[in-house]
Amino acid sequence: MKCVLRVVATFVSVVLVAQTSVTKYVVLAPKSTIEMATVSEGFGKYCPNVVVTENASKADYVLEAWKSQGLWHLALLNKDGDLLMATHFSHSLNDHFKSACKKINAKAGQLNF
Repeated sequence: MKCVLRVVATFVSVVLVAQTSVTKYVVLAPKSTIEMATVSEGFGKYCPNVVVTENASKADYVLEAWKSQGLWHLALLNKDGDLLMATHFSHSLNDHFKSACKKINAKAGQLNF
């Protein structure tokens, strides 16, 4: 029984990874105040299929990222400059990356708030 459960858990993990395995590229907006390494680390932790690039023509998304007075804020835009999501200023950058990853990896046409 334990073996069957382990096989099922492994299968579910593989399916979940496969669903988000499409590589998405994000470029950091010039007016961002957060370093590229910090952004790359955040995406690497919560959605490893997202690559931070300096090549704007390759990017699927633009990320504006600010830190002001110890508070973090992210705004995610599509490559046409349309705002897809924005976070409220908070002390937790991790929650912001989770929200951005959810939006980036949402199926096309799916609304998620």
